[in-house]
Amino acid sequence: MHARNARLVINSACALWSASEVGGLLPHFVEDVFFAVHARPSAPSMLGEGLGKVLLESRLEALLDEVEVQSYRMLTHSFMTDGFWYFSRVHYRYRHRVSGLVIDGTMRQKWGFVGTKIAHFEIFHDSDRMRAFYDVAGLTACNA
Repeated sequence: MHARNARLVINSACALWSASEVGGLLPHFVEDVFFAVHARPSAPSMLGEGLGKVLLESRLEALLDEVEVQSYRMLTHSFMTDGFWYFSRVHYRYRHRVSGLVIDGTMRQKWGFVGTKIAHFEIFHDSDRMRAFYDVAGLTACNA
């Protein structure tokens, strides 16, 4: 895939996630997409690896049940020389629905394409930050 086309797909995917539009986001992925969220236990709905668009949809919907996406914007783009791997960094801002707490930060992403569709997607979080957020959000929700 040409770098400019990949960038358009990634930007579209990020804009759709920022608007919490899972239905609009899913057509960007192949049916047997591999995805992974690398972090120590934090957001239970998305943690770990998965395979397939159906599982991806259920995990994204579960995450949206937990958090409101207030902001999700691309910061950087870069390609490996073979053109298959694409790396990005995004700024995110999520509000935990039960506790009302807000977390914002950056995450790294790794993307792979088959044709014009995303076939491989990985997220690399700041594990300590996410764990602390969910620990405090859980305590706040229990005390509410």
